[in-house]
Amino acid sequence: MLDIPHADPAWPPTLTARITLGVAIAHEEPDEAMEHLERALALAREDGHKHNEAWCLNCLGVALRQMGRYEEALAGHRQAFALLDELFEEHWKIHFLNGYAGTCRLAGLPEKALRLHRPALELAPKLGYRYAEAPAHEGIAAVLDETAPPAAAEHRAAGQAILQELGPGT
Repeated sequence: MLDIPHADPAWPPTLTARITLGVAIAHEEPDEAMEHLERALALAREDGHKHNEAWCLNCLGVALRQMGRYEEALAGHRQAFALLDELFEEHWKIHFLNGYAGTCRLAGLPEKALRLHRPALELAPKLGYRYAEAPAHEGIAAVLDETAPPAAAEHRAAGQAILQELGPGT
């Protein structure tokens, strides 16, 4: 059902559908989610598009985090970033930084989470992805909630201001 014919092997709709569905149902249907995500990863590897493989690995990390499988999630994120480093694709990292940071925070690695959210704040406007600033601010706020509540509140407010500025649907 999800195997959709496509003309562009660099962006197959089947891959997108499987990743989106896998992440969406990860918490409620972990086994089914893993089937979709593993199939998406296999498709990306078959097609040989390393960007898609990195995308799959990062989304796998997000889904595994939602399942509470933090060590596996961290491994998926690390593999995604290793591929991006291999491809010299710094601009793609903006799409992955906040997800990886969220996994680090929940896995008990708050300093690493901050080290990932902060570059997202810097890269987002430079790369034209201002919407990525809001989750970076929210992620930093979540890390700082217990240790620095005033700074957390500032980041949370900054994230909300960006969302209001960008308008509905962001």
